[in-house]
Amino acid sequence: MILSWYRSQKEEFGFVPATWLFWRVLWRRAYVIASNRLLLKRLRCPCCGWEGRRFLDYIEMGYTVRNCACPCCDSHSRHRALFVWLRDEYRISEKAGIALVFAPEKALAPLWKAATNLRAYKVDVEPRRGVDVLGDLRQLPFASGVADLVWCHHVLEQVEDDRVAMKELKRVLLSGSGELIISVGPGDSRLLWSLGLLTKLCPATGGPLVLTLPRDLPRLDSM
Repeated sequence: MILSWYRSQKEEFGFVPATWLFWRVLWRRAYVIASNRLLLKRLRCPCCGWEGRRFLDYIEMGYTVRNCACPCCDSHSRHRALFVWLRDEYRISEKAGIALVFAPEKALAPLWKAATNLRAYKVDVEPRRGVDVLGDLRQLPFASGVADLVWCHHVLEQVEDDRVAMKELKRVLLSGSGELIISVGPGDSRLLWSLGLLTKLCPATGGPLVLTLPRDLPRLDSM
């Protein structure tokens, strides 16, 4: 996996920068692995239960996030925060019905599995994610009003027409009681601002935001 990453970096940035980055990543990983083996544990990942001294650094060309990725499940801080929120505040284990989970992530998979009364369908445009349904957010292969819960985490910024995608999410959600849980990246802010929703987001994490239809999206159909 790391060699394929190195090859992609070399194609994009050239041999010398990519090779320097590659050795930097290896050095930092070796340092973290040694720390976890030799030093007392002080961290625990809520997503998978891993315990150790440090998380892995997330290193890409031009930036580094220290102590970020879980060595076991690869969760980042936003995944761990969402995991705890879904488990403790939203109480996902108590939910029932049909859930559509867009762009499913390994770190959150235990939560969907633990919700035994919730039938979760993993949806993505890429089959390699191990999804149940292949689908484009702009034209979903579902009937209207089928989902009691829709999870959409950092997906809309990757869609060319996010307004069409939001209308599709609204269409498949059960009106009156269905809930859309959305967590956003920087590319989503314009759409949420136009819908009057931006001020409802947690500024630290960019989410999560729980919307119930039709109460929370009255302006969407007119856009």
